[in-house]
Amino acid sequence: MVEENKKVSIIMGVYNGMNTLKEAIESIVNQTYSNWELIVCDDQSTDESLNILNKYALKDSRIKVITNSQNSGLATSLNQCLKYVTGSYIARMDADDISMLDRLEKQVRFLDEHPEIDLVGTEMQEFSEKGYGVVVKNKKNPTKYDVPKGAPFCHATIMVRTETMEKLGGYRISKHTMRTEDVDLWYRFFVGGYKGENIEEPLYLVRMDDEAYKRRKLKYMFHASYIIWYGTSMLKLPVYYKIYCLKPLLSWLLPPSTKKKLRNLLIR
Repeated sequence: MVEENKKVSIIMGVYNGMNTLKEAIESIVNQTYSNWELIVCDDQSTDESLNILNKYALKDSRIKVITNSQNSGLATSLNQCLKYVTGSYIARMDADDISMLDRLEKQVRFLDEHPEIDLVGTEMQEFSEKGYGVVVKNKKNPTKYDVPKGAPFCHATIMVRTETMEKLGGYRISKHTMRTEDVDLWYRFFVGGYKGENIEEPLYLVRMDDEAYKRRKLKYMFHASYIIWYGTSMLKLPVYYKIYCLKPLLSWLLPPSTKKKLRNLLIR
C-alpha cells in the first residue's frame, strides 16, 4: 500500500445525473486510497441529483457539495470546484463513470515516484448496459507533437499536481471551449512546458451508451477544430499540423467502430 500522506482532491461537475451518480460516487467512496476529498458542483440540475449529493455529504465528511447560481457548463463547474481544493493532487471524475477501486492509489504512487511528471492519466475501458467495450489507450509519454492528433490524456482519468493546475489557471471559459475544455487544457499544458505520462492500465470505466453519442454535437466539433487551428501556432508546430483541425469534423461523420480503429493507429 502507498503511504497516504498526500490528499487527493477529486473534482466533479453534475447536471441531471441521478441515474448514474450513485455508482460514480460509490466508486470513489470505496477506493483503496482513503485520503481524498470529493468536491462536486451541481450545475442547476432539474432532477434528484442535488438531493443525492446532499445525502452522501451528510454520510461522509470528505464529500463537499457546491452549486452554480445558474446552469453554466462543465468548465465553469470544475473551476468552482477548484476554489475549494485542499489536496496536493487533483483528480477528475465524471458523474456517469466509474473509477476502478485502486485508481487513486496507483496514480498517487506514480506521482510520488516521478517528481518530474506533472500529470498522470490512465487508459479507460468503455462500458454500457450491453457490457464492456474497447480499452481507450494513449501514448505512454505524449509530447506537444501528439496533441493535434488527438487527446494526449483521457480527461476524466487525470491526476495533476495542484500547483500545476493553479499555474494553468484552471479551465478557460469561452464559446470555443464549450464541451472542449479539455482540448484547450492540453495545448496550454504543453505550452507551459509541463510533462505528463499515461499509466498503461484501464483504471477508469467510461460510459458510452446512446446518450453519450448524442452529446457529441457538430458545433462542439467546430469548437475543437478552432482550438486545434490556433493551438498548433501556440505550440510553434510546423504549419502542416493545422490539417489536424479537420479531424474532429471528420470524426463526427464516422461510425464509432471506424473511429476506434483510426485512434489505435494514431497512438502507435
